Amino acid sequence: MAGIFSEIAEFIDRNDSLEALPSEVAARSKDMLVNAAAVGLAGAAQPEGIAITRFAQEMGGNGKCTIMGMGLRTSPVYAALANATMVRLLDFDDEIPARNCHPGSFIYPVVMALGEMNGSSGPAVLVAFSLGCEVVSKLSGSPSGGGYPIQYRQGMAGTLGAAAAAASLLGMDRAQSEAALALAGGQVGPELANLASSTTALHHGRSAMNGLMAALLARDGFAGPADAGGLIQGRPPARGLIDEDSIIARLGDPYDVIQPGVALKLYPCHLASHTTIDAALQLLEQYRLDSQQVESVRVSVAPAAFQSLPYSDPKNPWEARASLQYVVATALLYGPPLLDQFTDTAVSDNRVRDMMDRITVDATEVPTPLIPNPSTVAVTLTGGRQLQHRVEFARGHPALPLDTEELDAKFLYCSRYILPPDHIEGAIHQFRDLENIADVTGLASILGG
Repeated sequence: MAGIFSEIAEFIDRNDSLEALPSEVAARSKDMLVNAAAVGLAGAAQPEGIAITRFAQEMGGNGKCTIMGMGLRTSPVYAALANATMVRLLDFDDEIPARNCHPGSFIYPVVMALGEMNGSSGPAVLVAFSLGCEVVSKLSGSPSGGGYPIQYRQGMAGTLGAAAAAASLLGMDRAQSEAALALAGGQVGPELANLASSTTALHHGRSAMNGLMAALLARDGFAGPADAGGLIQGRPPARGLIDEDSIIARLGDPYDVIQPGVALKLYPCHLASHTTIDAALQLLEQYRLDSQQVESVRVSVAPAAFQSLPYSDPKNPWEARASLQYVVATALLYGPPLLDQFTDTAVSDNRVRDMMDRITVDATEVPTPLIPNPSTVAVTLTGGRQLQHRVEFARGHPALPLDTEELDAKFLYCSRYILPPDHIEGAIHQFRDLENIADVTGLASILGG
């Protein structure tokens, strides 16, 4: 075997200890683990979370691995499927904006399932998570796209990243890691469903499951293809899907969670809308706006954000998460849009619909390399007074990261109806002290509820 699989395997091999991991990467990875656990617990309460759990339970397995928030255990591959689906379900998970990828939703479920099954140490889980996220992000951000939709490339990156994380946590040698990556590469397939649906979350679940399955098979001697096949540049069928040389040169140099950086969201909706939400909330706070005084609202965003948020008249919570009109209307009426604002009842709220009718959106903001997603919200009040606010970076963006207290508050918010208070406190403490945890089985268990 040669090429990209060999180089990723070598990257895993030379960074197989906490001492080899940059301290800032370890710290950011712990934030991402707290965040993934939080949003996965919130996802467990959704109908789709219940359905995927029922499916995993019916499939059976060795029953060693916890499904978050459900008090149930299943096999590692089905735990990865269920938990990854739930982490991604509410669009509340981490994102590396510059790479347009969500690494934590692929990697967290894999390392927690394997860690619980094998009684792995906290440092081993932390290292595997960090390496897996780096592989996902670098593959997602490869300069060559080959004309393939981003969701296809995310599925490829997520499957290989999951295999890489599993190989690290299983302590594989380089040959075994290469075999795991080769098998994972064979699992990559088109994922072209409507992005405004729960199907997107299921794709992440499948990638996590397939990557973990590939690593377990490789551990037991199942042979993969001899090279990267269609994944590397110039090979059919996915011609130009990734640029092998650019990935090899940049793995861990620097880690993407540090530069360009990872966003941990304050709002469970498309990240491109967050600068607009913050601009609306700033006007609301600064001027104590009464929604009845609002005559009209003009929202200006960059062209890329405009394209990413196409639903001017959302019909369901999935479309509402990608609707500027909806998130601005609900922010002006009810404050920060959180989970309760993304339900069927909330989307059909007559007050929200009336406010949406007063909102127009255009793509006149000019982005720059340093400020890629600015947004301006201009409000005209009854009587003609005009108020305006512009936001360049949303809270939670790498340029304005959430602090520890804000992340812990997010965990509490997401898990408050799922876990008892002592489990919430215990989970946060163990994630924050992961480098000193001898066995993560207890941590995984308390997340079961």
